[in-house]
Amino acid sequence: MSFHQLIEQYGALGVGLGGAIEGEGAVIIGGAISRTGAFSPWWAALAAFVGAWVSCQLFFIVGRTQRDHRLVHKIIDKPVFARALMMIDRHPRLFCFGFRFIYGFRVAGPVAISMSHVRARDFALLQLFSAAIWGPGLVLIGWSFGSQIVHLAKLLLTPWNAMIAAAVGIVAVLAWMQWRRQRVLAERRLQEIDRENEEVEQRAG
Repeated sequence: MSFHQLIEQYGALGVGLGGAIEGEGAVIIGGAISRTGAFSPWWAALAAFVGAWVSCQLFFIVGRTQRDHRLVHKIIDKPVFARALMMIDRHPRLFCFGFRFIYGFRVAGPVAISMSHVRARDFALLQLFSAAIWGPGLVLIGWSFGSQIVHLAKLLLTPWNAMIAAAVGIVAVLAWMQWRRQRVLAERRLQEIDRENEEVEQRAG
């Protein structure tokens, strides 16, 4: 089921779920659908706000209480996590408020914050203000361009396009894994060369 179908079936609740799971795209589509009269845009804005806030709180709690879990380690191992920690060190409050507006930080952001010195109460409060802008703001964008967005979503979010996107994604992941493997092998080879050079220099000395 696509997020477009989820929202059409569950209304404003689907907007909240889509915003929590997928993010910006689902909320904008929800705002667009609300313009057709399927449900109130006010309820969509409230659902988007609640879904955004609750999802980030859950990511924060999981990061703070389940640091040894393999899913948390997958997030920690990503380069975006290291960038998030750097931003937190420089501007902790600003990052807590604004990470959801930066592409790629929706999951890594709250997990990184959970492993910093930021208190849970401060994070929850800053997220209230952030989600209150993010959710209703995206619903407003969707509502403003409703007919165009709904038409585009129906055109693009089809099972055939989903299969194509999945195939492209698999190929991209396999290519990345191969590139990563070659890079690791090259780094190991360079380390071996450095060790061999050091041994030669020690013998010569």
